[in-house]
Amino acid sequence: MLISKGYLLPHAPVFIGSVGGEQSLLVQKSIDAYHKVADEIAEFKPDLIVVISPHGPVFTDAIALYDLDEYTGNFRAFGDFESDYKFQKDELMLNKLYEESQMSSGSFYALKPNEFIKFQYKPELDHGVLVPLHFINQKYHDFKVLAMSYGSLSYSELMKNGKIMHDVITKSYQNVVVIASGDMSHALKSDGPYTFHEDGVIFDHEMCEYIENQRPYEIFRLESKTISNAAECGLRSLSMLLGCMNKYDLKSELISYEAPFGVGYLFASYEVVSESDKDEREDYIAFEKRRYEALKLKEHTVVKLARQTIEYYINNNRKPIVGYKDKAVEINNVVFSNDIIEKLLEGKYGVFVSIKLHGNLRGCIGTIFPTQKNGVEEIVKNSISACARDYRFDPLTFEELQDIIINVDILSPLALVSDITLLDPRIYGVVVSHKDRMGVLLPDIEGITTIEEQLTIASNKGGFNVDEIEKIESFTVERYF
Repeated sequence: MLISKGYLLPHAPVFIGSVGGEQSLLVQKSIDAYHKVADEIAEFKPDLIVVISPHGPVFTDAIALYDLDEYTGNFRAFGDFESDYKFQKDELMLNKLYEESQMSSGSFYALKPNEFIKFQYKPELDHGVLVPLHFINQKYHDFKVLAMSYGSLSYSELMKNGKIMHDVITKSYQNVVVIASGDMSHALKSDGPYTFHEDGVIFDHEMCEYIENQRPYEIFRLESKTISNAAECGLRSLSMLLGCMNKYDLKSELISYEAPFGVGYLFASYEVVSESDKDEREDYIAFEKRRYEALKLKEHTVVKLARQTIEYYINNNRKPIVGYKDKAVEINNVVFSNDIIEKLLEGKYGVFVSIKLHGNLRGCIGTIFPTQKNGVEEIVKNSISACARDYRFDPLTFEELQDIIINVDILSPLALVSDITLLDPRIYGVVVSHKDRMGVLLPDIEGITTIEEQLTIASNKGGFNVDEIEKIESFTVERYF
């Protein structure tokens, strides 16, 4: 049977009275919406509920299936020391999905309890899973659960994996509900979890408009900077849900929206009406290709320099000769000259070069401290390393050159951090240290919305636990596209 209904639901623990106390009164509209959704699901009587959470282990190249021994959890981290939850894991669905993913070049990975611990996550259900199930369990009990995170993949890749999930579900189940867990913008008030940004208001308004106007896939076409500035955590969950429902005509309904604490709490449902020939994922891929071509035409001179270096290296398997003439640089008969190039020639800088292919990271190498005689040489060196020497990826191929997007970050000097509450993952990158090991994470990375996530991932990259961090340093970047 096809997946006939899915939901986009927020996951603020404040919705639960034992956590929120008097503050729960300020989100009564959302609590009422949750009861409405729970009633609908109870009437539907699903035998499987899939929950996609942004707050479990999130990887750049994988979607983590929670392959835990038991599906248990609690809200002790939010001050509720009385409530405990236990749900029945759908072991069969998990195994089938993992196997189908292997055969279909998907990204699902069955993450065991010891791997949760390795990546500094508790081997239990996170609040992105528990909050929706808390309300559903009040009205309906006869279901199994499959919990997963979403992975920092492109929207098109996540839609592809949603289709893999659809194919497995439709072969094996009668009634299934898929829940995309996620909050909207966290930047709606200056006294919220982030400082105010007007793009947060724009994002949430557009999200509501697209749902009400039956155009749910349009949200993925917003400018990436607008989405990043909004600091949301639900769009990747939604892309997987809508990937499950691709090639069907949908009825989308905005159930509720409010933002009393500076975070957008949006409830929406997506119901299959009939089969359709329209392939929303393919349309989105074509849109992204047109957008990439337009972006390449507008590339900054610094990025053009990195691209020229990468193209020369891939074609010739050696570093290009860098020539200097007055205040300009020449690589392979192409001259680069502007005030930024002049600045780079006059100083030494740490530089990171990042390469993306179809929205996915394809290579990223950088230096915190300068290693070359000037900033231009630092870009050349790190461009070659990013395209050919990032151990996480195979070297870039000639066929991929026309589709890559490059950005170059010029780093500020490091500053010692004495108070982590002054950090903002949109603005500051971090360097964390333990003994002789170091982990680095750039600022403004999609999918990373909290300081805690930033420090955890940075320490993972350094090969130690977040509670072993001995020193935190921050930096800002001048990012060129």
